Amino acid sequence: MNDMSNTPTHYRDGTAAGFKGNSTAARENSREAAEGVQKTLGHRQAQVLDAFALYGAAGAIPEDLVNVLGLAVHLLRPRAGELVKRGLLFEVGKRQGDYGKPVMAYSVVRPEAQAVAA
Repeated sequence: MNDMSNTPTHYRDGTAAGFKGNSTAARENSREAAEGVQKTLGHRQAQVLDAFALYGAAGAIPEDLVNVLGLAVHLLRPRAGELVKRGLLFEVGKRQGDYGKPVMAYSVVRPEAQAVAA
């Protein structure tokens, strides 16, 4: 078990860019990578949030945003996860992705079931 008590909360919670692993090596690599990403993270998260907002309550999968934003899906998926953890984006079910597998869809509108539970 790793002691993460000295790690800033936003890293522990998985809401910071590049910090998703729990091993010592992953944390070291993640911190270094995060330094570069962190500089533009707020802008990128806002950009992704605005793009999901275009789809309303029905939401979208990250692949849908590729053409809207002109960004690769591997840049969009982590931002969606960070926005979910921040409570700004909500999971609204799975849909078929580009490779025929189910992919999580997200919306800026909280689903009814989540709104009742909250």
